[in-house]
Amino acid sequence: MKNEIIPNSLCLVLGGARYGEFETLFKQGISVGLILDSNSINNIPVDHQFVLIEKFDFRKSNEALNILINTISKKWHIDAVLNTREAYVPHHRVIAQTLGLPFISEESLQCVTNKTKMHEAFVRHIGEHSTALFEKTRFQNELEQIVEKIGFPLILKPTNLAASLFVSQCHHFEELNAAFSNMQSCLSAHYQKIGVSDDAVPEIQIEEFLEGSLHSQDLIISEDGRIYATPIVDVITGKDLGLNDFHHFYRGCPTKLIEAQQEMANSLTKKGAQALGLRACVAHTEFIFTAHGPRLLEIAARPGAHRNRVLEMTYDLPLNVLYYQNQKGCIADFSLIAPRPFAIVTPFPLIKKEFLGLKDIDAIQNLNSYHHHEFRVKIGDMIGPAREGFYSCFVLELLATSHEALWDDIQVIKNMGDIYK
Repeated sequence: MKNEIIPNSLCLVLGGARYGEFETLFKQGISVGLILDSNSINNIPVDHQFVLIEKFDFRKSNEALNILINTISKKWHIDAVLNTREAYVPHHRVIAQTLGLPFISEESLQCVTNKTKMHEAFVRHIGEHSTALFEKTRFQNELEQIVEKIGFPLILKPTNLAASLFVSQCHHFEELNAAFSNMQSCLSAHYQKIGVSDDAVPEIQIEEFLEGSLHSQDLIISEDGRIYATPIVDVITGKDLGLNDFHHFYRGCPTKLIEAQQEMANSLTKKGAQALGLRACVAHTEFIFTAHGPRLLEIAARPGAHRNRVLEMTYDLPLNVLYYQNQKGCIADFSLIAPRPFAIVTPFPLIKKEFLGLKDIDAIQNLNSYHHHEFRVKIGDMIGPAREGFYSCFVLELLATSHEALWDDIQVIKNMGDIYK
């Protein structure tokens, strides 16, 4: 009976919404409300069906957030809270706990919001082979000692940000010293912009660069720890395009991994989620498939960006419906149709600049697999690489009759280079 829709019940979404995330919930007659981040008011599809939209500054206290939740609860019975954004994972835990809904533990929260603690848990529970070599530091004079352990090439990344923001690769000390200093300056400015009160020098994680292909897998984890794995999604990054940028250019299905490789990855992602003690959530896992097998990159306690749309278009698998049902204590029950090759592509500009549109939108819309596109910015907004702190500004959907046809169009887009005026 937990899957029954109670009159005046509300599924509450935090922060923002993308096109393709919650439409299936709407179609099923589920009333969905949105607490929209007042600092990102454009973070919502134009044609939405939210029955309630409340703006809230997520930089405010948990007490202020709970006051809003109590106000909404006077009119609605909130039976599920969904979060698909990294920034609101702590807020999701607060709200779920307030409402008596399933939530992740404090220990798990610490692991998923700090990459160093996360990797320490991987090593402690699975072994050093499960992930890349890593160290953290705030101080430039420690870099030489860290390089002795990890070697070049290596990766610099913030310990607590997602979307590949500010991530860069270094091949020698000159690059490392410059990138480290630049990242600390950028992080200080970024934290101040988003209202993070951290007076300390920003902490940076330094990781071994893993050679291989990038993939992700989302796991539905019940309150009692049962894990249901969704199909693996393949990812192409800016690095794969020859850029010193790790933005996700492509995410698509079905995966190119063979069945034996998928089984190895499936086993590792589940162990990774268990290492972090994750329960009562959807976990987004990312891993590199190296010559020696899969290695974990990181795990988030929320669905992956665009993964609901990719899985639904490819396999008719509505991830966020399963997320909703999991919040209500229902067992994840799903079947997959024969895959339809589908991808979401988000080309980033090569440099920081003003958004003036695309150089050739007709060429993109004339692709054989073109399905849909959306701009996430307006004319005059600043856009740029993820390594400089920018998010995606253009989202392109491709739906093909075959994997070969899909890859032909991906190659066309790659050959376009910087598509922005």
